[in-house]
Amino acid sequence: METSLEKAMKDRVLTGFKNWNSGYESWLEWCNTLYEPDSYYNVAGQRLTLQEYKDLMGKLFQVFDIELGKFHNMIAKDDWISIRYDVTIINKHTGERTEQQTMEFVNFKDNPEPIGARVIEGWALSDKPVSAPH
Repeated sequence: METSLEKAMKDRVLTGFKNWNSGYESWLEWCNTLYEPDSYYNVAGQRLTLQEYKDLMGKLFQVFDIELGKFHNMIAKDDWISIRYDVTIINKHTGERTEQQTMEFVNFKDNPEPIGARVIEGWALSDKPVSAPH
């Protein structure tokens, strides 16, 4: 990590993981800091607005316990960061456990303080995707 933006992106990602693993409500609050209000997130083959992404994650959290795990690597360059990490998903009703690896590419915007680095758009792909209930 060379630039102040690259360091800020790394901090946002690491803090985001901590908030995610503290539960949906904690992650939802963190979204106001992590994402630009007009950001997009590409997941499950769909380009979602921030609100659509929040809603999808809310549906998933109703059915699954989702824990973001070990980082395998993180690369930051200019206003981009890529991360690869483990995810553990446990179905709250059946107890079925799924382990997956996820790769994300995220484009950030460098805002003046106190706002700082925030996500413009992200892309996530997992080797064993889990579908949201309908």
